[in-house]
Amino acid sequence: MRKDTIKRSPDIKVLESKNIAWSLLPRRQSSGCNMAILVQRFEPGGNFQEHSHDLEQFLYINKGQIEMTIGGKTEVYTEGDFVSVTRNESHSGRNVSDNICELIVIDYWPADSQDRIGLD
Repeated sequence: MRKDTIKRSPDIKVLESKNIAWSLLPRRQSSGCNMAILVQRFEPGGNFQEHSHDLEQFLYINKGQIEMTIGGKTEVYTEGDFVSVTRNESHSGRNVSDNICELIVIDYWPADSQDRIGLD
């Protein structure tokens, strides 16, 4: 059994957005295949483009600052903040600090979700 730790190589590296991620609990391994937990790090200037998905998403800002636009409303979240994004709500974000921004992300797929993210 593999130990999941952020001291290992990242699972996902997206250079154009200066973003790396580690899967701590992949969806395929969660009970009922309905949850995933990961750590995402964004270098200064790193971002993720506006998107939405048929799942609920919860983000804890572990380090740094991130500016997020959720449902058309933009706010800056800092270390210790907890953010939720409802199903199919449009959202985007970018690291607005001079340091690494680290998020703990929980994705939850309700039973009627048609989203396959994390299953393929």
